[in-house]
Amino acid sequence: MGKNGVIDLVQDLNDALDKANRLLSENASVEHAENWDRKYINDLPNAAFAVVEKAYKEGKDKRMRHLPHHNKSVKSPTENSSVDLSHYRNALARVNQIKSVSGKESSSALRKKAARHLEKHRSVLKKEKSNFNVEYLEVWVECEHLFKNKVKPLLS
Repeated sequence: MGKNGVIDLVQDLNDALDKANRLLSENASVEHAENWDRKYINDLPNAAFAVVEKAYKEGKDKRMRHLPHHNKSVKSPTENSSVDLSHYRNALARVNQIKSVSGKESSSALRKKAARHLEKHRSVLKKEKSNFNVEYLEVWVECEHLFKNKVKPLLS
């Protein structure tokens, strides 16, 4: 390939990179993770949490609900469309920090239950990642790292 051929190839690559950057910029304007304050979390239905202590029904202590990761539209804990990816990432990061509030269930049992719940979401989200925009893909990479380091050890 001559000098002109190399120059043309470099120009084509630059054009392709410019086009890719434009597409990424257009698609990167997605909503950022919403900050959930205590009131928002307290108003979430039980289905929005990875695990709810059995004693919650008796005392209704909101601290017995652990790791919110669904938004308010959740109808069932098994649905995936209401999972907020940023809060799912936070749940993965904190799964090993769950402590039983009621003392009626062991913290270890609650962690394992939460880990199993989060793992079920992971398998579905993993299949859907091809539809994620660039920002969500970055969060997903973090989710995968946290799953391997924090959740997987609880499942074995």
